[in-house]
Amino acid sequence: MTWDKAKAKTEIRKFFINHRVSAKRAVASATDGKIYELYCLVRTLDWLKSAYPVTIRFKGSTVDFKASPGNIDRSKSYFEIAGLGRMLELHTDIEIQTLGSALSGGTGDKSGYHEIDLVLIDHNVPDGQQPTHEQLFLGVECKAHTVFKKSIIRQVLGVRREISFFQESECKLELKFGGINKRRMKSNPASLYWLAFTDARGLNYSQSPGIFEIEFKHWTP
Repeated sequence: MTWDKAKAKTEIRKFFINHRVSAKRAVASATDGKIYELYCLVRTLDWLKSAYPVTIRFKGSTVDFKASPGNIDRSKSYFEIAGLGRMLELHTDIEIQTLGSALSGGTGDKSGYHEIDLVLIDHNVPDGQQPTHEQLFLGVECKAHTVFKKSIIRQVLGVRREISFFQESECKLELKFGGINKRRMKSNPASLYWLAFTDARGLNYSQSPGIFEIEFKHWTP
């Protein structure tokens, strides 16, 4: 079943109107992949607000999110998530410095970073820089593919390995904002990492990646 792009656009526009800014122009000119990414951003922010005692604030005068991979750029749109006197930021299309680069002592080549579609990060990351794997709290990959391919699984397994060890520790978001369940995860740092997709056949690939704390989200508007 294909996803409903028109419905996604409607939900995106409605969400941003609630934050007192219009996304009409941004959505009208966006690619299919960007529309799905913004839809996943809305779903992620809704989840954060329901799961934790946080407030969410849009940052920017217009809806103008990053459209290509790169460093933190606060001249583009992003969200602040605040609660219990603490703050995180949600950005789009950010390159994260990898665990491997940290262990090797530097980012001397192009293997030292990987792009993630949506990232929830420490708000202290300097503008113009890449967050480290330690500064990542949640990463979301957004796949609006008509046909879900196994190569997607290889991709997300590789990124998961480059942002954490397979080792039990307490969930970073739980430690940051609290929560009902004191969740322990088999990843250290215990960042959340989600794969959002439109093709329901993606659910056929979830068992093995789930062991490595990759959560599958079949999100279709």
